[in-house]
Amino acid sequence: MKKQYRSAALAASALTIAMTMGHSALAWEQGGYVYNQGEDRFVDNVYNFLKHFSYEQYYWADAFEFTTSNNSYVDAMDFAYYSGHGNNYYLGMGPGASVSGVNLATDANARWGDLDLEFIVFQSCTVIPSAADRADWADAWVPNGVFQGLHQAIGYRTLSYSGNGISNNFGDRISDGESVWQAWFAAVNDERSWWRGQDYPGLASAVMHPSTQNDTHFNFVADPPAGHMALTNWYQHW
Repeated sequence: MKKQYRSAALAASALTIAMTMGHSALAWEQGGYVYNQGEDRFVDNVYNFLKHFSYEQYYWADAFEFTTSNNSYVDAMDFAYYSGHGNNYYLGMGPGASVSGVNLATDANARWGDLDLEFIVFQSCTVIPSAADRADWADAWVPNGVFQGLHQAIGYRTLSYSGNGISNNFGDRISDGESVWQAWFAAVNDERSWWRGQDYPGLASAVMHPSTQNDTHFNFVADPPAGHMALTNWYQHW
């Protein structure tokens, strides 16, 4: 079992804002976005999460869904799930997409949560580097980055393996009301086996506003303010 601990927190005045009022929406929306015309495993990863819900979107990924038209796609959902190839802050879109990928650290249109999105999962390699990996781990997310009301972004800090049971396990845990990032870490840990080696299936990482750490998909705190400087990183390590 990997240890799970809070590695870093950016502190600012946003930390003093009270965000204790629970939010229970009348309906929760889920969307899935698959590396475009890529490997079947990416299709399976996304569907095995979505099947636990009456989901609203299930699309081949393209850049506009995350950037210029995000208000009609990822930011129109409460929970978004992406699977494909990745790198630090980078989402591959696939051979069938209009562009090769989206760099979350540099694309000014990749700003989420100002409409609806609370949670996003990247089931791909190294999209969420931890404080142990980079001194600038938070720069893509706050204050003028992706987190503009977003609660949590969840994925891996390392290379990862997919086409396994993680997304199904995670979807089951989320639909049962488990806390979001903790459910992801548990699903990743459940997939570990000694015979596949130390690197399998990867080490999870999650970034979030501190007030949202106990959020579930169905019960979450008020949206953090846009432009805040308060960010917590939880990550797995050996």
